[in-house]
Amino acid sequence: MDRRQIMQVLAAAGARPQHRFGQNFMIDQRVLSAVVEAGQLSPGDTVLEVGPGVGNLTSRIAARAGRVLAVDIDEPLMRAAASHWRDLTNIRWLHADALAGKHKLDPQMLDELRSLHAKATGSLKLIANLPYNAASPLIAELLTLCWHEQQRNVFQTPSNPATPRLIFERLIFTVQWEVAQRMAAPPDCADYGALGILMQLLASVRIIRSIEPGAFWPPPKVRSALVEVIVQPARFGAISDIEQLTLVLRGIFAHRRQNLVNAIRHGLKPQDMAAIVSALNAANINPASRPGTLTPSDFIGLSQILAK
Repeated sequence: MDRRQIMQVLAAAGARPQHRFGQNFMIDQRVLSAVVEAGQLSPGDTVLEVGPGVGNLTSRIAARAGRVLAVDIDEPLMRAAASHWRDLTNIRWLHADALAGKHKLDPQMLDELRSLHAKATGSLKLIANLPYNAASPLIAELLTLCWHEQQRNVFQTPSNPATPRLIFERLIFTVQWEVAQRMAAPPDCADYGALGILMQLLASVRIIRSIEPGAFWPPPKVRSALVEVIVQPARFGAISDIEQLTLVLRGIFAHRRQNLVNAIRHGLKPQDMAAIVSALNAANINPASRPGTLTPSDFIGLSQILAK
């Protein structure tokens, strides 16, 4: 779809791009192709798309995947897009906010996704031009969901059939360039922090390419990036409590300029700092080091120490 066609869909909805929803519609055909190619889609795959907008990326996904769940918070626009692409019968359009809260995914979205994926023979994937204001918490919550789904025990009996686990194979999305850098940042650099550490403990993260503002309409004021996240379930077992780990990361990196001991003291407020310092030394984690110099795996050990 070009800008003229996008305007037609918007006109049908009596709408215009909503800044509060982070709506910047992708119009560069080469970028659209790059996003879909990165998804490595097959006819058996189930795809979650958050923020489909006018459906120009949605239609390309639907041409290659088995089933698509397109979730949009903007109901008038979603209905106009669904009408425009009504011949594509493998798209399920859902009016919902993918994030039901700051750290919670929408239950209806998960139910719909589970229902669609129950019929699939391929992988579960996210492919989306994500709204900037929702990208970081959404990706963190989807990866956390994968960890929980791996942990739960499914008992399959005639009266209690197993439900499919929502473990994504890959997440392909566009996001603001600076956010992408934080997601992929290695230790000991300014962009390294809680979000990137959590993602890298659960997945392999790679920036595929930069995207200029002109690839979107209306053009955003910043550059974007196409990011590839390959989920690594084999790493999940090293994490005993993902909520505890997330709490530790947020608390410590709220005071990232301090040394580790002070970041723990001020960010997490434990009662027995002497015991924590002793445990850090025993684990070969320098209490005087800066949080940003620790490796992602160091934070697994740190989380376990603080949980005790």
